[in-house]
Amino acid sequence: MISPIRTVRRLLSRLYLLILLPAFALALLLALWSAAFYQVSQERAAALREAVAASQSLARTLADHTSFILRQTDHATQLFKLKFEESEGTLRLNEFTRPGGLLDSVLPSKLDPPIALIGADGAVIDSVNAFMPDDMTDSAFFKAHMASPSETPLFGTPVLEPRTQKWLIRTSRRLNDYRGRFAGVIVIMLEPSYFVDDYDRLNVDDAGALMLLTRDTGLTVGRVGERLIISDKLDFGAPAGAQHPPEQLAISEPFDQVARIYSYRETPRYPLLAVVGIAERVAMANFEQRRRLYFGAVAAATLLIAAFTGLLMRQQRRLRHSTRAASEAQSMLRAAAHGSLDAVFLLKAWRPAGPGRAVEDFLIADTNERGADMLGKPRADVLGQKACQLLPMLRQPSFFGEYLAVLESGQPREGEFEVRLASGAKRWLQHQIVAIDDGVAVTTRDISARKQDELETRNNRAFLQSLIEHLPVLVYVKSARPETFGQMVVWNQAAESVTGYAAAAVVGKSDSAAFAPDSGLRDDGADQRLLAQRSVVEVPDKPLRRPDGALRHLHTVSVPLFDQQGQTEYILCIGEDVSLRLRHEQTLRENQAELAAVTDASPLGLVRLGASRQCSYVNRTFESITGLAREAALGAGWLAAVHPDDQARMAAALERLERQHLPFQLTLRGLHRDGRVVWLAVKFAAILVGEAVAGYVGSFDDITVVREAEVALLESEARLRTIADTLPAMIAYVDAEQVYRFHNIAYEREFSRTGQHVLGQSVRDTVGEAHYRTLQPYIARVLRGETLSFEEDDESDGAERCTEVNYIPQYGENSDIVVGFHVMRQDITIQKREKQRLLKLTQVDALTGLTNRAGFLQKLSDAMQHCQESHSLMAVMYMDIDRFKPVNDTYGHSVGDALLRAFSARLTHTMRASDTIARLGGDEFTIIMEKIARPEDASVLAAKIVTAMQAPFDLDGIDVGISASIGLAYYRNEDLTPAALLKQADMLLYQAKQGGRNTYRAGALVA
Repeated sequence: MISPIRTVRRLLSRLYLLILLPAFALALLLALWSAAFYQVSQERAAALREAVAASQSLARTLADHTSFILRQTDHATQLFKLKFEESEGTLRLNEFTRPGGLLDSVLPSKLDPPIALIGADGAVIDSVNAFMPDDMTDSAFFKAHMASPSETPLFGTPVLEPRTQKWLIRTSRRLNDYRGRFAGVIVIMLEPSYFVDDYDRLNVDDAGALMLLTRDTGLTVGRVGERLIISDKLDFGAPAGAQHPPEQLAISEPFDQVARIYSYRETPRYPLLAVVGIAERVAMANFEQRRRLYFGAVAAATLLIAAFTGLLMRQQRRLRHSTRAASEAQSMLRAAAHGSLDAVFLLKAWRPAGPGRAVEDFLIADTNERGADMLGKPRADVLGQKACQLLPMLRQPSFFGEYLAVLESGQPREGEFEVRLASGAKRWLQHQIVAIDDGVAVTTRDISARKQDELETRNNRAFLQSLIEHLPVLVYVKSARPETFGQMVVWNQAAESVTGYAAAAVVGKSDSAAFAPDSGLRDDGADQRLLAQRSVVEVPDKPLRRPDGALRHLHTVSVPLFDQQGQTEYILCIGEDVSLRLRHEQTLRENQAELAAVTDASPLGLVRLGASRQCSYVNRTFESITGLAREAALGAGWLAAVHPDDQARMAAALERLERQHLPFQLTLRGLHRDGRVVWLAVKFAAILVGEAVAGYVGSFDDITVVREAEVALLESEARLRTIADTLPAMIAYVDAEQVYRFHNIAYEREFSRTGQHVLGQSVRDTVGEAHYRTLQPYIARVLRGETLSFEEDDESDGAERCTEVNYIPQYGENSDIVVGFHVMRQDITIQKREKQRLLKLTQVDALTGLTNRAGFLQKLSDAMQHCQESHSLMAVMYMDIDRFKPVNDTYGHSVGDALLRAFSARLTHTMRASDTIARLGGDEFTIIMEKIARPEDASVLAAKIVTAMQAPFDLDGIDVGISASIGLAYYRNEDLTPAALLKQADMLLYQAKQGGRNTYRAGALVA
């Protein structure tokens, strides 16, 4: 029984030896093919996700392009409305759509959309490229505009036009006449095929599909190559299966035989869906190539494993030797992997022939490609070579000695060192040495970038310290840690100069030990409030006693600085010396006292009224003229100085002054305290703060004696005529019947050019019916007693002339009836042209044509005032160009200027027509966005600007790549100055810069 069992065991053992290697090879092949199939499936999913992401990115670009054109169409209707109402309804489409005209300023000229102008009765007044019924009275959009006074545009649902079989989107806006009544509708129709016509914009392959779908009607317009697709039967849905990305779409019924990967993007504010499909053969081409490569490699590996298995089975005798060699090679590879950083060298010790000789060099047994590159030779040329002969610097003790020490001790070593390459460049290297069998393994890494970063960090710290030292305000920092509370750690030069305490005597000490008790620099109360509130603490006008006894006043702000755990670690104090400001305030009070003394010494009676016409001040001369004491004149008591019969004239004049802001002068009767009637010359002017009347100032002059001398003045009329004739201005007098009764020589010379004689002629007959219609309102007003000043423009003789005209009423002897008026005309053409030229120069940037800093500040102030009055929302962007200085340094200032102009043009094209774009100087730009509905609208435009500026700029053959960083601040109705709002945007710009540039940072909107 034993012998058969042994035989079976022997057979089983041989069978085991025979099938062991084939079984292992089969298991290895199964694992290899399983890994290949798994990798292919993973890469297919990744390729699909990349294709969907690329398709979605193209869809986003298509949606943005569509939204921009629709928004510009809205701007076009708004521009037509403004010009239509400005021209009192005379503007027509041929003028609006002419080449280079108003429409071309907001829409591309190649668009050429259908436009129609519909009157208030629903009839089509004018049209360009439009196919519309003659009567639009029953149209829903026309009824909506006629019923609602809103100026908001209406966007119609895209429909298929039955006559032209074109899919059109309608944009319409209400038109008003000069009285605000309904005057009709302007309609612009857009053919959505234009949005997909710009095929090159999206960089889509020839088989790619661009489509726009309407969410309401299901209409679709698209383009595949040069083929245009218009359909109402295309439908998309989510593809079946969980392996598809959520952004992917699948078409229900393909319109051709090309398989595509679709994704979408919704168009903001419009019921459109942008869909882009990338041909699957194009999107998955790289994946198919890698799949063939994987399966080819696995097939080759299968053949190799089979051949190798057969070879092993035939050469069992050499198995042990091969195993030993493989074990040694594996040990060397493990050591190299253990010490590898970048470049790897396996060095074998080299000794001269003879027993007991010392190691004199190392042979390069193996190295990787990076190591060969470091030696400057191909890998095959360095294997087997002596290391010290290839690189003589290895003879230095810091290298060769380290290798010998590791070889002898077996302990690994590492270090950092600086070397100079053959090219002369310096590099910092880090190497690690590990012992192997009769040799060493050396790994080397280039750490020059890290060293450079460390150097830059030290330089940045030095720059920050230098900045703090040279700031004009006091900056000092003290510890808030319990164990070192109050200890000074920073004390800049301004602090030394203002306080008189040197940094060496302060830094490292607590404030209680460094400063005298009465110095004012010890404020434990403010520090405790800061620790309790964990917020900024402001201490205005704090007295400071210097060591030399001098007294200063500081305005300080304490700011908590937190550690990583959110605890207050330091207290940053920023102080400003306000001693000079306090002295100026004292001087102002003294000046006010001097001004009161001056007004009391004035020969005119002076009075100051508030906005409600209540008196707050009269001088002593007023008391003398009217007989009213100052206490009796305050409030409404000053009116007692005006005769009761003339108080209504005074009230009417003040009401006109409140409306028109124009100073007036009256001659009226006054009633002295003792009952005497006196004649007063009264002048009043408004105190304006912005556009609001904050009060009035007036003067009273006793002209009783002057009135009595009027008879004597009649005798001097001849002399006055001589004076009037010598004046360069044209002077005339017109009676209440509007007939010329007097004019000087200059006036006669002006009318003699046309051969007219004006004395005894009426104004209507002299100037003509057309000109008289312009002058008649002014004549009516001056005959009611109003002094007027206005300008007239004249182009009758072919040259532009501007004349300043003053109408001054002439009262009769009873001083309450206007018997005529004086006319004073003066040619101010040169002055006005110069004023306009100077105003343009002061508010326009010469390089870019944008608004400059002065114009921007004025516009910002006006916009904030309007925002307060209308309770609307506005935004301010502060931006600059990233990496602008390298462009100037590399290509010169001419290319820098060209970049600024190109940047400005792209910025203008990106923003809305109603936005104000300004260049403050250098590469700094600002934008004012008024009447925005939501903060997100401004954020979308900021992101759009950042994206737009990423595209390279072609500057006369030079491609320049830059980006933009933006700070975005909002304003609604806060108590904020324009400078403070601009500073907010500047701080947000700084945060965007700190965040890596090429982005924007938006501030929080105060609720």
